[in-house]
Amino acid sequence: MAPADFEAKEPHQDVCGVVSAYNPGPENVSNVKWLLRFVSHVVVVDDGSPGDVSQALAEMEDAGAIVVRLSTNSGIARALNVGIKEAVERWGPEWIVTMDQDSRFTGDYITSALETAASSRDPRSVGMVCAESHNHIPLPTWGDRQEPQIFDPMTSGSLVRTSVFNVVGFFDEGFFIDCVDSEFNARLREHGLRALAGRGCNLEHSLGSARPMKILGWHARVGSKKLFVYYHAPFRVYYITRNSLILARRYAMKQPTWVLRRIYMEIQSNVVRFGFGPNRRKHFVAAVAGVRDALRQKMGKIDDALSARLR
Repeated sequence: MAPADFEAKEPHQDVCGVVSAYNPGPENVSNVKWLLRFVSHVVVVDDGSPGDVSQALAEMEDAGAIVVRLSTNSGIARALNVGIKEAVERWGPEWIVTMDQDSRFTGDYITSALETAASSRDPRSVGMVCAESHNHIPLPTWGDRQEPQIFDPMTSGSLVRTSVFNVVGFFDEGFFIDCVDSEFNARLREHGLRALAGRGCNLEHSLGSARPMKILGWHARVGSKKLFVYYHAPFRVYYITRNSLILARRYAMKQPTWVLRRIYMEIQSNVVRFGFGPNRRKHFVAAVAGVRDALRQKMGKIDDALSARLR
């Protein structure tokens, strides 16, 4: 999380925040209050939370956020699209920063991101500025060394120029969750736009539950550093598998280098997941179902029967 002693300057009037929320609690309320220190307005979209989250949402509204409630769980793509359209209709900002409810950035992130775009040798081609690092770990980049692009940035912490949505469209709601960001970024490149690494922009983000990487009961390590597996629930493995394959098929001929590199990274994740992670049987079932539905080009929300089987 951002250092408690960091004092933001005046909120940026030309930037609005859009936060996707699901079963938000007190920590998420705190994150929204914190975000309002940096941007002029925030829209929170509750994605059909099944529990009673009325208190958390009311506290967000009291803090100054606009809260939109979806009647059913529709996925992060739809939640962000609804929030972006609400922000544009209300205030017409030049930039939108999309955030997960469990994310914060460190330092004067918004200012640094805007300066990265403004100082580019070709500002008009900058469609988005993304985090340079997550939890202070540098993200993979590619392209120009002077103005590197983030290889596969996620939506949280991304500043998107509002006019971009008129050019490339909004997030693909068929992906539901997982790869929503990857598909949008691929589409951005199809239109000759870039997703630059924001100089000095670091995002504090939860990347799943960390579990010890064990080999026959031994906690694997490199030197004195113990290794961990970042665990995703089986239903997420379904989405990751299905959407990654659909994404690869969609862009294999258009962006082969990006697709091959991304497949390689997914293979690495699966080796760790199936070799060292917990709950491997359900993960295998989820992956098989994901391959099946990718071949069928089946998009949208996971079937209720499969979801129940994977719990």
